[in-house]
Amino acid sequence: MLLKAIKHHAAVLAAIAAFHGSVFAAPVAGIEKADLVKPSVEISKIIDALEAEQAKVQKDPQNANANGDWTKAFNAAVTQVQELANKGDPNAAYVLAKWGILVGGNNVNVNSIVDLYRKAGSIPAAQIELAQVLLQGFRQDADKTREAVNLIVEAEKAGNMLARRMKAQLHLSGAAVPAIPQDNKAAVDLLEKASSEGDGEATLGLYQIYSRGIAGYVQDFSKALEYLKTSAEKQANATALGEYGARLLAGDTGDGKTAPNLVTKNVQQALKMFEDAAKGGLAAANRILGQIHEGGVGESGADVKPDIKKAIEYYGKAAQGSDPAALFRLAQASETGIAAPDTKPDKDGNWDPKDILVAPNAKNALDLYRLAAQNNAAEAFFAVGRFYETGTVVDKDATKAFALYIRAANAGVLAAMNQLAGLYANGAGVTQDIIAAAGWYKRAADAGFAPAKIAYGMMAEQGTGVERSGVVAERYYSEAATLGAPLAMIRLSTLHLAGVEAGKPNYALAWAYAQLASEATKGQSPEVNQYVAALEDAKKDDKKVFTEDVIKQGKAELDKLKKTINVSSTPAAPAVPAGANASDSTKSGKKKKS
Repeated sequence: MLLKAIKHHAAVLAAIAAFHGSVFAAPVAGIEKADLVKPSVEISKIIDALEAEQAKVQKDPQNANANGDWTKAFNAAVTQVQELANKGDPNAAYVLAKWGILVGGNNVNVNSIVDLYRKAGSIPAAQIELAQVLLQGFRQDADKTREAVNLIVEAEKAGNMLARRMKAQLHLSGAAVPAIPQDNKAAVDLLEKASSEGDGEATLGLYQIYSRGIAGYVQDFSKALEYLKTSAEKQANATALGEYGARLLAGDTGDGKTAPNLVTKNVQQALKMFEDAAKGGLAAANRILGQIHEGGVGESGADVKPDIKKAIEYYGKAAQGSDPAALFRLAQASETGIAAPDTKPDKDGNWDPKDILVAPNAKNALDLYRLAAQNNAAEAFFAVGRFYETGTVVDKDATKAFALYIRAANAGVLAAMNQLAGLYANGAGVTQDIIAAAGWYKRAADAGFAPAKIAYGMMAEQGTGVERSGVVAERYYSEAATLGAPLAMIRLSTLHLAGVEAGKPNYALAWAYAQLASEATKGQSPEVNQYVAALEDAKKDDKKVFTEDVIKQGKAELDKLKKTINVSSTPAAPAVPAGANASDSTKSGKKKKS
C-alpha cells in the first residue's frame, strides 16, 4: 500500500523542516546524499541514476528533447528502493520513509513511515526525522512524544546540528515532557554553540531572538544585525542572505527604537554579496539575483533595470542546485511561455523565434513543478494538482488532484484551499461534503483570496452549507469587489436588485455595481455587457425599474464606490507567446500516464 501510494503521488515531495546537509549539495528527489551512511552499491546506483535524470531537467529546463521522463524515472526508483528495503537495507528504508512522508496525502499511513524510519537503524538523519514525525503526527501520545524528545536529546549529544536547533526550540516553547523544560538561557546557549560551529540556521535564530527580544534577552538591533551578517556573509545561510540583502537594497527606514535603522542603502554591496555567494555555489543566491533582475530595483528600475532574459539565466543556475523557488518560476515560464518585452506577434499571430525567451511546453512545466514540490515549494503541489484535475499531459485524475490540493492547502496555499473546496462541493476525487467545502472557502476567503470570497458569499446568499444570510453575502462580495473582482461586483448588483434583506431592493446600488463591473472589464466582457444591458431594460409591473431618478442616485453611489474600489488597470505582465512553437508544444502536450 505504501509503495502504491508513493508511486501514485510521485509529484508530491517536499523537504522536511530545516535541511541538515550541505547547503551547496543539490538533493536528489528530496534526498541529501550526504545523509546516507555507508550506502550499498545497489542504493548508490539507484540514487545516482535518479540524480542523472534530475540533472537533465534542471540543466536545460526549456529543452523538451533533453529532459527525458522524470516521472517514469522516479517511479522506477521507488520500486527498486522498495525491493532493497524489503531485503533489510537501512539506507533504502530511510529513503523510502522520507519519500513516504514527503508524499503525504490521505493514502499514506504514518505508522508505516515510522516503521521504515525505525528500520533505518542508527542513520542520524533517520533518527532526527523520526523525531519530527512523532512530534507532528502523535501530539497527544505521551509515549511517542517522549520517544521523540529522547531521540532529539541523543542526536544533539552526538553533535547533530538540526537536533541542536530542535532542542533549543523545545526549550523556548517548553516540551510536553520534563526532559526539556521551558528555559530561554538553555535555548540561547544551544544556539550559540551551534552558531560557533558554523551553523547558519542557529545564527539566524539568534538574530531573530535579539530582533524581537525574549525574557532574559532584551531587544538589541545592533547585536541582531551582527548575527544576521554572520549568518549571511560567513555561513551562507539562504534566508539570512535574502533578508540582509533586502535591507541593503532598500536601506533601513525605522525609528531605531521600535524598528531598526542601522543599514544604509547600498545596492552594489548587495549585488556583490549575492554574486559572491552564487559563485560559491549557493543556489538561493542565483535565485535572488534572478528575482532582482526580473523585477528590477528602485522606482522604475532606477537602481537595477528589469531584464527578464538575465533573470531566466539566473533562475536556470539556481535550478541546477534544486532551489525550489527557481524551479517553480521556471515551471511557470514553461507553462505560459515568455516573450521578450515590447515584442508582439505578427498580424497572423506568429512570433519571431528570436523574440521567444521561453516557449510554452506543458511537459517541461510539469517536470519542473514536480521537482519544485520535492524541494518544499508548497505552491508546486497545487500546480501539479491542476495538471491532474484538468488532464493536462497526465491522465485526468480528481483523486490525485485532491491529495495534491490538500497538501498545498494545509501548507497555506490559498488557491489550493479554493480548489479543494470546489472538489468537496462537487464530490470530485472525494465524497461530496458541502459543509467541508464551505469551511475551505471561508478559510481562503478570510485570508484574502477573492475567488473564495465570492464562492463563500454565494453559499451564504443561497444558504448552501452555511446559514442563509444576505448580510454575510454582501460582506464577502464587497471584500472581493474591493480587491478588483468584476464577478463580485455583479453578485453585489444582483444581491441589491433582490435586496440584502429579502423584499428590500436597492436599485441605485444595483445599477452602481453593474457600472463598476463594466468599467473594471473596460467593456471587454460580453457577459458583463449583457448583464448591464438587461439590467437597464428591467421592468417591474410593466414599469421601467431604472428610471432617471434611480440612475441619478446610482451615479452618486458609483462615485462613493470608486473612492474605495480601484478599477484602473494594472501593468501588463511580460508578453506571453501562447501559440509559439506550436509543433513542439503539441508534442509535449500528449497525455502520459503517471
